[in-house]
Amino acid sequence: MATVETVLSSIFSTIPELHSGQLGLLSGVLVGMLYWHGYRRPALALLTAFYLLALGIVPGSTRGLIVAQSNPWYFCSFLLIASLSVIGATAVRARVARSSRHRTRRADGKPSEW
Repeated sequence: MATVETVLSSIFSTIPELHSGQLGLLSGVLVGMLYWHGYRRPALALLTAFYLLALGIVPGSTRGLIVAQSNPWYFCSFLLIASLSVIGATAVRARVARSSRHRTRRADGKPSEW
């Protein structure tokens, strides 16, 4: 039977990889929360900034980015997975809300009363 330790050790071979993945997941959740609450452009700008900082394209404080830049593949993949899943959920939520509003209107365009 697989335990949490064996599953994590099969995905991550070192502790910095695990920490880089966790940091990417948390950063993706932050970007997703900003996007969910309506800050679309700042969220996408922050997503781009995190991604470029992790890859080392944009210079930043090396002291704070050592974990993310040591294993950027883990950071960037978890960052994109978390943020794009929240962005996708936001799009689905908007589509469902829009379709439910159209269903509750009567033929004359007035909302139906329950």
